[in-house]
Amino acid sequence: MTTPKQPNDHKKTKSKKGRGGKGSSSLIRDLQGRMESCSNAETLNDEVITPFIQSLVTVCDARGYVLNVYGENCNLAITPGDHSEPLFQLIEAYLDEANLG
Repeated sequence: MTTPKQPNDHKKTKSKKGRGGKGSSSLIRDLQGRMESCSNAETLNDEVITPFIQSLVTVCDARGYVLNVYGENCNLAITPGDHSEPLFQLIEAYLDEANLG
């Protein structure tokens, strides 16, 4: 006689690394440290923001994702390279029209 298999409870205790758990707090600390070490906006862009965004683009492209993040204080859209300049111009025009630029 065989004993029925018990359901795996590991799903209930799954790590939250990808959802704001311990792994993400380590990443946040690392990014903040790198950002704080940048003396100006250009260095911040070159050493942290651009490499981070390029990583997002690479991973999204490999998986066929279209990434468009809308937030209360910022927005992030990942587009093909030939769309970057027109999108930037649209945003600049909107900011100028709204007297925010």
